[in-house]
Amino acid sequence: MKGKSIFTKLEALEIEKLIEQKCKASSEKQKGIRDKIRKLGFYASDFGVGNGYTVSDFRRVVKIVKSADTILAECQAPVKSVFNEKAKSPILESSLEMLSLNHAEDIITQLKDLDFQGFVTISQLKQNNKIIPQTKGVYIILKTAKKYAFREIGSGGYFKGKDPNVSLDELKANWVDNSQIVYIGKAGSTSNASTLQSRLIQYFKFGQGNAVGHQGGRYIWQLEEAEELTVCWKTIEGIEPETVETNLIKEFTRYYGKRPFANLKD
Repeated sequence: MKGKSIFTKLEALEIEKLIEQKCKASSEKQKGIRDKIRKLGFYASDFGVGNGYTVSDFRRVVKIVKSADTILAECQAPVKSVFNEKAKSPILESSLEMLSLNHAEDIITQLKDLDFQGFVTISQLKQNNKIIPQTKGVYIILKTAKKYAFREIGSGGYFKGKDPNVSLDELKANWVDNSQIVYIGKAGSTSNASTLQSRLIQYFKFGQGNAVGHQGGRYIWQLEEAEELTVCWKTIEGIEPETVETNLIKEFTRYYGKRPFANLKD
């Protein structure tokens, strides 16, 4: 074997990004990208997959573990990797854990295992928003009912005079039947003092028809019983919430072939 078969989550994330680039690149550029992937330890020839391998192929043939320490325990030998020091960071490992949702299994159970908090309805949070932490983080809106009906005119506000509503056809095209997740959002950054509490309060005010700047996720306000959707959140420290949000959306998109229902961009 020229490379290795066990990778940390941080290494796997880096390799998957390169594989996605390879799949979109011209044949001339693919060779250079494959060389970068090999430098990270993955040789497709070790597993009998051709040069046209995808992220799914990569995940199918290798083992992805939490940290370099796990690799050492399994292999009983040092693992040479430029990512080893980074992989030992609890913050980075926590962030990578959030990238590892298995969309073939129950999402709510996994989110609770990853220490997401809340899991209360929008209606309940509007009555008591004090339980939402005043910290940076990510939040996820979940559906719990089996069926949802779309509204031609929702309850979203007209921020700067812009109509927040879209056609029923667009709502149907964006809907993901088999997923519990309808929206993934973020709050705060190194340059933005927003918190989970302030951001979600703003989101809910928009859903009550107020002209506030939270058009992201506005599709949920065109759902019947939108206030019965469930909200959960997780505080993020030491890394930008946007990084976690983006990777969660990409993880979702890889599995379903499109973004969560109310996410309009990656």
